[in-house]
Amino acid sequence: MRIRTLSAVLAALVLLPATAQAAALGPLKPCYVSVTQRAPGEKPQITREVIDLTGSGFTPGALVDVSLDGRLERTVQADGAGNLPAQQVASPYRARGQGPFALTAAERGNPANAVTVPSRTTELKLDLKPKRSRPSRRIRFTGSGFTEQRAVWAHYLYKGKVRKTVRLVRRIDNPCGTFRVRRRQIPVKRPRLGRWRLQVDQQRRYSRAPAGVNVRADIDVRTSPRRR
Repeated sequence: MRIRTLSAVLAALVLLPATAQAAALGPLKPCYVSVTQRAPGEKPQITREVIDLTGSGFTPGALVDVSLDGRLERTVQADGAGNLPAQQVASPYRARGQGPFALTAAERGNPANAVTVPSRTTELKLDLKPKRSRPSRRIRFTGSGFTEQRAVWAHYLYKGKVRKTVRLVRRIDNPCGTFRVRRRQIPVKRPRLGRWRLQVDQQRRYSRAPAGVNVRADIDVRTSPRRR
């Protein structure tokens, strides 16, 4: 009798469906960057860094809603293995400062099978204060959006040629790439009069089109600069 009972229990276990794997998303970056480019007389041009989206653990063939902070971005279909096709979603736009956001993937008809992953977003910016100063004076450089965990470099150009490259920050040590340092406005002895171009990026060697983010600013050297 015990043998028959044990056999019946084993048969029932075999017939039970396998437990579904919980939905999961691939890891996100700690922080994503929004870029706003403004030209005189034109509308601002906005660029948002993309999120590389992957997922697994959904019902094969199910429709999955992808949302950012509760706002539906798109609906995708899981494949026969319950995986989401690799794709890209633009991160939320951030006009000022930094802030959190959440990416959610929820299976339609099965709200229990959903997953949310947090991250942050930041504006890309570079501020020089004071705006006008003696070239030799130490001013404050403030930046954000330089998210690579390495140094930040400043390239000084005059008439299209690099005259000096200096390291502003030894190494970025925070997710959204913020920094605040004091440096000479133009670290060149007796800089020539006229307009200088400053490019700040995370490449030691200057490039007109560096990999990653970059910010440019113009500095005018005059005979009698105003002091503030």
